[in-house]
This record gives sequence, C-alpha cells and structure tokens, in this order.
Amino acid sequence: MSELVMVEQRTNGLDAGSVWIREGGERLEGQDCDARLMALRVGLRRHFGVRAVGAAAADETVDQALAALHGSRHLEALAAAGEDPEVMPELAPPGLEPDIPVNAALVAAAREAVRTAISAADRLVAGDRYAYAVCRPPGHHAGPDFIGGYCYLNNAAAAVQALREGGLTPVGILDLDLHYPNGTSELVERMGVDATLHSLHAAPVTNVALGTLLPRAPRERAYAFTGAPDPVAYLAEVERSLVELALDVTALVVSLGYDTAEGDPHGTWHFGPEVFAGIGRLLAATGLPVCVVQEGGYSLEALAPCSHAFAAGLLGDDPV
Repeated sequence: MSELVMVEQRTNGLDAGSVWIREGGERLEGQDCDARLMALRVGLRRHFGVRAVGAAAADETVDQALAALHGSRHLEALAAAGEDPEVMPELAPPGLEPDIPVNAALVAAAREAVRTAISAADRLVAGDRYAYAVCRPPGHHAGPDFIGGYCYLNNAAAAVQALREGGLTPVGILDLDLHYPNGTSELVERMGVDATLHSLHAAPVTNVALGTLLPRAPRERAYAFTGAPDPVAYLAEVERSLVELALDVTALVVSLGYDTAEGDPHGTWHFGPEVFAGIGRLLAATGLPVCVVQEGGYSLEALAPCSHAFAAGLLGDDPV
C-alpha cells in the first residue's frame, strides 16, 4: 500500500499570523495563520495511509537553498525586519505596489516553511513515493528578489532545488493554486532546462505588471480560466498537464492551493473536496514521485475535508 509522508512545520510558538494584505487596491485583514496548519493536519491524519514526521532539514541546508534562489538584497532585507510590521517597497514585484508587510515573526515562519518543503523533498530522495509539506506562509509569489501575496520565500522552488541536488532531475512543477505563480515562474526561468512549470489559475493575472506576462515555452505552460471552471473541464486540464510533464521528468513538485475551494475568503471558485480527490488520483496515475507543497487555501472549514479528499485520491484506498 502506498503511503503519504506528511511533513509538519515547526511553529516555535511564534505569533506569525499575517497582518494584512492589499487586494484590488483595498487593505484587508490577513487570512494566513497557524490555524491553517492545524486544519490541514486534521484532514490528512484522517487517512490511515498518512504518516506524520517533523521537518528535519538543517539550518545550513536552508541557508544554502535560499542563497541559491534569492538575491542577497532580498535575504538581507528580510533578515533586518523588526517586530513591528513594515512595508518594503524595494521588495515589491517589478512594476507593482507592495501588498504585504514584513516583520520578524513572518520571516521566521517563512524560513520554517522552506525547511518543511526541503524536508518533504528529501523524503522522495530517500525513496518515499509521496510527501506533503504542510507549511505556511505560502511561497509561489516570492521571486528571486521580490515578495507578495503572503509569500516571502519560495518553498516549491526550494523543494525543486533539493530534488535536483538529490539526483531526481529533471523536475516538473504543477501549480494548482487559484493565483498565477509569478515567483516560481521567475525562478524556473533561471533554473534552466531541468525544471518545467505548468500552472492552472484564474484570469485575469494581477500579480505581474501589465505587459510583462510572457510565455516561456518550453519551460512553462500557463492556463488561465476566465470565470469559475467546471470541475470536469478543470481536471481535464490537470490531466493534460500531467501527461505532458510525465514525458520528460523524474519527479513532481505540486504547489497545491485550496483557495479554489468553496467559501475561500480570497477565492472566486467553488470546488468541493471531490475535485481534490480527482487531483490526487491523476497524480497517482503518473507513477512519479510527488512532493506536495502547500500554497493557498484560507477557509479553515474547507481545509480538512479538502486535504483528506486529496490524500484519499492520491492513495486510492479510502472513500472520500
């Protein structure tokens, strides 16, 4: 029977909830919090095929991964953050205004999220087939030298880096969050031919400056849905991406967001748990090692049933 290794993030007792986020020109109360981790763990632990372990990557490993992905200006600015939230315009995505603040607790949590993602990737290198990094804050909007959308450091890219260093290369990245992964896109472009990104997300794309979203074939395929998609059509696109990726890669990193679920405070789609079960089944059908890295998903009521359904679909031996 297949097993899913759930890698749990250290929280260190920090109060690292997001302070605010700017969305559509309006400052909103932040929704990223440690309660998300608890809800995800509850859902995953409901499946008997899930085994929990702690994030074990060493500080030196985290530092090396971050230095390989992010510029020194980026890392130094985050390291200098104080206890009070502050805006750092110099870290905004090119051509955009900053949409999140920075403080020391958030930066510490972001480092722990990277540690968790690396630890999950290390499980695949060690021979496990499936691993799930239950981490926050998310990371796919963090680029080489910018932050945004709750993201400070790129967790998925750190997982890719760990897989490559462990000999699992080339790597395919499938981003299934509601929002376009602008940070991951920039980092994949720099990684070269042994990393490929496919993304399914909502239109319009608002987290890149107008006129700068360019196709980066053959290393990137981005599919944007105008309006909430039909679940069958969505899963068909997921399958299409996986078929294409499976031709050329030895492992998958899946940036999984539950902000596509019904009732998400940052969402506009209405997926139920059965869609995430479908995603899990499609991933299992590839036969590839899969490292899941948590991205968005902010409805505390939806996270447990959706994560449980995903595990059930992936492992194929538990009804949703």
